[in-house]
Amino acid sequence: MDELQREEDAARANPQVLVRYWDKWMEEVGEEGRYLSLEFSDKLNAAGGLKMTCPRDMVHFDHIFRNPDGANATIPITVNVGDDYRWDGYITRASIVRDENGVETVDIEAIHCWHHIATLCLWASPFAPILAQFPRHMVLFGPTRTIIAIWILANLIRRQLSGWSAPENFSNAPDWYQVGNALFPIALVPVDILRDTSKWGAGSARFEMGDQLFEPLLKDNGVQLSARFFLPGEDDQPAPDWYILDRPTVVFELEQKDGVTGPTGTLLDGIVSWFEDFADDGVTPIRQPNFNSTTEYEAVYGTPGKFGTFKNLPWVWYFEGEYSGIGPGEVAIHKPLATHVIVGGKSPGWVNAGIEIAIKNLLSWLGLLIGVPGLDSLYQGQLDDVFLAWMIYEDTERTRQAGPYAFGEHRVTGSDKAFTLDGFMAGRQGLHDTRGYTSKKVSVDAYGAPYLFGRDYGLGDQIGFRLDEQIFTDYVTEAVFHDDRQTAARLELTIGDGADEEDSLVKAWGRMGQMAGAITQIFSDVGADLDLIIF
Repeated sequence: MDELQREEDAARANPQVLVRYWDKWMEEVGEEGRYLSLEFSDKLNAAGGLKMTCPRDMVHFDHIFRNPDGANATIPITVNVGDDYRWDGYITRASIVRDENGVETVDIEAIHCWHHIATLCLWASPFAPILAQFPRHMVLFGPTRTIIAIWILANLIRRQLSGWSAPENFSNAPDWYQVGNALFPIALVPVDILRDTSKWGAGSARFEMGDQLFEPLLKDNGVQLSARFFLPGEDDQPAPDWYILDRPTVVFELEQKDGVTGPTGTLLDGIVSWFEDFADDGVTPIRQPNFNSTTEYEAVYGTPGKFGTFKNLPWVWYFEGEYSGIGPGEVAIHKPLATHVIVGGKSPGWVNAGIEIAIKNLLSWLGLLIGVPGLDSLYQGQLDDVFLAWMIYEDTERTRQAGPYAFGEHRVTGSDKAFTLDGFMAGRQGLHDTRGYTSKKVSVDAYGAPYLFGRDYGLGDQIGFRLDEQIFTDYVTEAVFHDDRQTAARLELTIGDGADEEDSLVKAWGRMGQMAGAITQIFSDVGADLDLIIF
C-alpha cells in the first residue's frame, strides 16, 4: 500500500505531458516531445493562450512552416497533462528566432478553442438573409443557460446547416466530410429548458460577437460556457442522450456551477433565486463548514435561502500549512473611495415633455391675449434636463465610520437619468463600487493531495479555502501550466479574481436592467418609445 502511495505521489509531482499537432481535418500529425519550454492558461468563460519554445530541428517543422495550405492552414494543437486534463486550441503564430549566439529556436503561440465563441457573430435574425434582417434584434428572456444556448444554436444552424461552405472549397476533404451538418464542425450540448435552474437574464443580439454579449450574463452568475475538442476513440460522447458524434468536433457546453438547488427543480427556480437576491438584507449570517465535525450530518450543509433554495458549500477545501497545496495568496483590505454618489444628467422624458407642453400652451394663450400669435415657438427646450435630472446617494453608515476627512463624491456614468429604476441601480452600484471591502485571491497546486484537478474538480467549480483564519469560497477562474528543462511540470490554479464580490441586490438590479433594456428594445423596434419612469 505504501509503495502504491509513493507511486501516486510521484505521478502527482511530475505529471506526464503529451503535446500533439493536428491537421485542418483534426487528424493527428504527430507528437512534440522535444519542447524546451511550455506554458498555457485555461480561463473561465474566456480564451486562454499557449506559448511553447522548440528546437529548430523539431520533427514537425514542415507541418508548421511548409504546410501545403501555407499561412492560411489551420493547425490545432492539444496538450494532455496527466490522465484527466487536456488543453485544446489552435496555433496562431509561429516564428523562427535567432539569439545573439546564432542559436535558432521555434516559438509557437496558440489560443484556446473557446475563441470559437468570440468569433461567432450573433445575427439579429439568424434565419433571414443578410440583406433583409428583420426583426431588427433577437431579444430573449429566460434562464441564463437557455438563452445563451438558443443564441448559439440559432447561429450554428445558420452557418452549418445552410451549407455556408461547399466541399469543393476545401482541399483534400476526407470521406466523412459533408456539407449541411448542424453538428459539424461545432456542436452544442443541449440544455433541458424545463429543468434549467440558472438565474434569469435577458439580452438583445444585433450582430454582437458571442463573447461580448455573453460576458455580462455569465459574470458572477455561476454559469460556465466551455469549449473543447471531441476526439473519437479518446473522449466520451458529450451528449449521448441527444446525439452521437462520429468525427472530430468542437463542443460547446453550458454548465451551472453555483451549487444552488431550488424548491421545484425547474426553470422557475431561477426566478426564485432572483427574488431571493432582492430579499437579501446583506447581514444574514452565512453558515460555514464545521471542520471539526465528527459526523456526516455536521459536515454536509449549506446556506438555505429565504424562498426555498439551498446553496451547497464546496466539498474541496484547502488550508494553510506545510502540506496544504496553497501557493501564493492575498487577502487585501480596500478603503472606500467616496461617501456620496451622484447620478443623472438628463430629466425623464415625461418631465421634459410636460414642461414643454405647459410652457408652449401658456405662450400660445399669452399670444392670443396680446394679439401676437406664434409666441409658443420661443420655447426651444430651455428648461430641458433641469428638473429631476440629478440625484445624490449617501451611505450614512460609511460616512459615520470614515470620519470627516474621508473622500467625498463620485459621479456615476452608468446612467444619465436619475429618477428611473436604471438610475437607482446605477446609484446602488456606485455606492457598492466605492465602498471599502476585503478581497481574496489564492493559487493552488492542482496536483497537491488529496485532490486532482480534472478528476475531482475543474475550471469554474467552487473551491473553499482558509487563509489567516478567514474562510472563503470562490470559483476556479484560471489554470496555468508551466514546464521547462529546468523545473518539473506544474499546474497552478487561481481561485477568485482579487475583486470585490458584488452584493446580491446589485446583481438582481443588474438582471432587471437587462430585462428592462430588452423590453425597451422590442418596443423601439416597432416604433414605440418607452421613456417611462420605470425604465
